[in-house]
Amino acid sequence: MVVAAGKRFCGEHAGAAEEENTRKRILCPLDPKHTVYEDQLAKHLKKCNAREKPKPDFFIQDINAGLTDETEILEQLVPISSLSEEQLENLIKKLRKASEALHDALNDPNNGDSATKHLKQQVCLVQINC
Repeated sequence: MVVAAGKRFCGEHAGAAEEENTRKRILCPLDPKHTVYEDQLAKHLKKCNAREKPKPDFFIQDINAGLTDETEILEQLVPISSLSEEQLENLIKKLRKASEALHDALNDPNNGDSATKHLKQQVCLVQINC
């Protein structure tokens, strides 16, 4: 903290000064590592560096946390034999399209074992989401 003009101590150590201030200092509720004047608490809470920052528009809490209930997965699984002929044809088209899109990348010698592993994982994910 910076020493204010005409003061001997910074705000943090003002309580130790010989001229005791009549204003009461309290611990910051957001970060108890520093203190604030009680009468300026509302103003301080708006600008305190320890306050929670606003989340970006694209942020969604726990988006990658996975499913909370595994029964949801079982309800979504449909055996291929139960699909209609039209649904089965659509699924085959999607799989062929995904396979064609990734075929060249999978066979590219510039992609090492690690890259190939990731591409295969992506193919599996695409197949699951079709």
